[in-house]
Amino acid sequence: MSAAAADPRTAPDALTAAAHRTAAVLADRAATADRERRLAPDTVARLLTAGFARHFVPVRHGGAEGTFGDLARALRVVGGSCVSAAWVGLIHASSGRMAAFLPVAGQDEVWAGGPDAALSSALRPAGSATRSGGDWILSGRWDFLSGVRHADWSLLCVAGERPPDIRYFAVPRAQYRVAETWCATGMRATASDSVHLDGVRVPDARTFPHAALADGSDDPTTAACYRAPLPGCGPPLFAAPALGAATAALTRWARRRTARDATARLALTRGSAELDIAQLLLDRAVSAADTPPTDTGTVARTMRDAATAAHLIRDAVERIAGLSGSAMLAETDPLQRAWRDVRTAVSHGALDLDRSSTRYVRDVWGWTTDRP
Repeated sequence: MSAAAADPRTAPDALTAAAHRTAAVLADRAATADRERRLAPDTVARLLTAGFARHFVPVRHGGAEGTFGDLARALRVVGGSCVSAAWVGLIHASSGRMAAFLPVAGQDEVWAGGPDAALSSALRPAGSATRSGGDWILSGRWDFLSGVRHADWSLLCVAGERPPDIRYFAVPRAQYRVAETWCATGMRATASDSVHLDGVRVPDARTFPHAALADGSDDPTTAACYRAPLPGCGPPLFAAPALGAATAALTRWARRRTARDATARLALTRGSAELDIAQLLLDRAVSAADTPPTDTGTVARTMRDAATAAHLIRDAVERIAGLSGSAMLAETDPLQRAWRDVRTAVSHGALDLDRSSTRYVRDVWGWTTDRP
């Protein structure tokens, strides 16, 4: 893939504009992708051309070092047409941000062919990593890697013998096997399958500690997207595709609804308000992520806002689903697909309201909790 023609940071809405062009095509492909449980190769190519993979890639590698706000807007746009495609775009973007924490030699390997390398990642620790000289030997199975079948690289998380000792390892596609294990109700086309490794050697240049990602860079000269701590920037992005899908679903339902009785009017009024509130919460969250340094209270509020927005999005879609009658029973019905996709998206651990509330009451209100 070719590098950016100009510094993308001078055109903050370039990704959103490209997302609109991409979404116009994906709307006609969403049903097929859902049925076949994978994105078409051309869809993947369009996501890369739009700039999702390069969005957080360092400028020295031809990337954009973009903002969380721009990415969130683009994800909402694509999510309105195909949640699975938006989710894969999100994973490519966020995985590129993760890879930027690799040592320089590792980055040079990952982006040797340009900034549009497709990356997938497994955030949940699994498998094992054993020291062997100056390298690591990786073995095991990692689940839920969205878009892994067309990824050039995967970032795999491994926990060491001591709980704080968690690392990420970059592994090229040729060195792992993909097993088809994603059989979820919604977001079927993300093909979030499993990766298997058996004694794969990974050099030190292709690994970095989880703490670096979790805390964010403390270098004031580096781009803002690398200084944001993971819990202070990831959650609102995971809610963005669902917001796009819910907004499109509500619009579709309002145009389809024939009996405009009081119940329908209230559902439309309340649902549209819930989605507006969700967008306001998410906009504030990504704005905070784009302006580090970020204190613990801001991180806790971001997590709270993202989880609350996710619940509002889910509730708005659940309400119109309950009023859609027998038409939504068909698996091919766009409203059913949106309902399934939204429920699946907002079930992500980053949007867990109980987890975020634990951190919020501790870091903002000073309450002690029964959870560390």
